[in-house]
Amino acid sequence: MKTLLAVLALLLAGCATTPPSPTPEDAFRFGGISMPSSGKVLETQYDRGIDSRYVVILTLPAEDVPKLLEASNFAPGDLEDDRVVDGRHVYRKVTVEGTTVRLEMFTT
Repeated sequence: MKTLLAVLALLLAGCATTPPSPTPEDAFRFGGISMPSSGKVLETQYDRGIDSRYVVILTLPAEDVPKLLEASNFAPGDLEDDRVVDGRHVYRKVTVEGTTVRLEMFTT
């Protein structure tokens, strides 16, 4: 009985570990985003249930936002789209407020 409890405690302890933090590179790869070198990532979030979702907050000079959109294959003038990236259907949304850019990418 003690052995069973010890094994159960070890299994539960393994479940309690937090997953590694997402990297911006993971998020960019997931969403097919090509980041200009002038950008600086401030925060990366990731959550997963049935679907996966990344949010990346970055600073980027206003003149480089069009470069980000073009290099990431957004249609001219679009800040939202959906595309197939590595076999996944990914919805992408870009919000710009001054030099702060928020990228949200998710599957469904």
